[in-house]
Amino acid sequence: MKSAKNLYVIFTLTFAMVLLTSCISMSGISPTSHLLDVNKLKAGKAIESFEQNMPWPKEDWWKSYHDAQLDLLISQAISGNPNLRIAYNRLTLVEAYRVGAHAALLPNVGADASSGLERFTAKQFVPLPWAGNTYWNNQATTSLSYDLDLWGGKQSAWKAYIDEAKASAAEVQQVKLSLITAVVREYVQLSIAYELSDIANQRLLLRQKRISLAHRALSGGIGTRINVVEAEMPLSLIRGQIEIINKHIELIKNEIAAISGQGPGAGSLITRPVILFNTQISLPSDLPANLISHRPDLLANRWHMEAASKDIESAKVDFYPNINLLSFVGFQAIGFGQVISNSSLIAGVGPAISLPIYDGGKRRGNLSAKTARYDIAVEKYNATLINALQDVSNQLVTLQFNTKQIEEAAIGLAMLEKSKDLAEESYQSGLENYQKVIDARVNLLAQRELQIYLQGERLEVYAELMQSLGGGIYDEHSNQMRPELPKVDMGSHS
Repeated sequence: MKSAKNLYVIFTLTFAMVLLTSCISMSGISPTSHLLDVNKLKAGKAIESFEQNMPWPKEDWWKSYHDAQLDLLISQAISGNPNLRIAYNRLTLVEAYRVGAHAALLPNVGADASSGLERFTAKQFVPLPWAGNTYWNNQATTSLSYDLDLWGGKQSAWKAYIDEAKASAAEVQQVKLSLITAVVREYVQLSIAYELSDIANQRLLLRQKRISLAHRALSGGIGTRINVVEAEMPLSLIRGQIEIINKHIELIKNEIAAISGQGPGAGSLITRPVILFNTQISLPSDLPANLISHRPDLLANRWHMEAASKDIESAKVDFYPNINLLSFVGFQAIGFGQVISNSSLIAGVGPAISLPIYDGGKRRGNLSAKTARYDIAVEKYNATLINALQDVSNQLVTLQFNTKQIEEAAIGLAMLEKSKDLAEESYQSGLENYQKVIDARVNLLAQRELQIYLQGERLEVYAELMQSLGGGIYDEHSNQMRPELPKVDMGSHS
């Protein structure tokens, strides 16, 4: 008896030493990437010099265009676009993984039953009358298993899925924002195309009047055939331009219908835009510091980074010993007569201990992969942050030049309007021929065309700026709470 006790003590001490000394080392594996501090990045003159008195945009920022048809098209796109539905389904998938990861933290209860016709050996420990004969072997048990999760590995894995779900939710908003911006840009292009169509048709009318004048001059003996030919030469070009514009209008309508998740036939229902844009464009006063909490792509990358951080903690746990608690209770008997009886009762309870000693580098490889994934997530976040500031700066630079160009175009338009009026007055007084009036109107149309392009650019810049600022995903008056930015402890990974 004493010998058995001594043997037990020796076994216990040996096992304890193995636990302390035999774990696989994780040394030398740690993240190398670090987050950029937005406050230390140079915002640039465009951002620093631009007026900053605007609140962060709301989710329905496109209503600044005051076009009911645009509101309807965006509503259709949000409800019908396949890419947005894919994003929602991806969120549902991650939520399902999260539920599964949480289940691993809970006890696992199961029940098993089996019955088999079996011939029992007569050469083992099977008593008579069963030895050497065939009987039914029946068993029914209920089992309970529980992973103690001593080092919090499963807890970290569950929290990682929580962060991934938050990232997927932000990605849904990013897809939605990109979708809305695409509809707005196409709609602005449609508005421009209709305006250019009007100008092209007015050019056609003026060209026809010029041709008519050339024919009358030829009939009156004061013109030549070459004058008529020169007047008619641009006619086919103008008509071709009109057809190109009309084709462009139809293609834009098809594109908007496709974005909305509809067939091309839906595009034929789109009528001419009536955009009434009179919004003063400025910046939020807390830019760029709060940009990271408003742009969905930045939020998504930040949550991915936090999830990767928890995956590292989960991977580290694989290097430590693990203990599961196992138990079962049930009945087992040969034959059906006494299956449910005290004498058939079986039960068991005890720990299951696992210790990593040698795995050929599997755990170190897994930890290295999780660490590299974290570094990738950090660098993606850094790149997205830099691109976010660049996006805002690019829109502001374009807007500044656009504002100056619109002012110059307005001055030029006023001068050409005056020139046209003077030409018409001179024609009415008999001082000039009608050709002078046509020339003045042609010049005025060219200036109006330039103005249309510039005003269209302003409308597009506003849409792109709203996208760059995050598009007002979280309305402060709604019940949707903005997620708190995760705090990543770089030191915890070393």
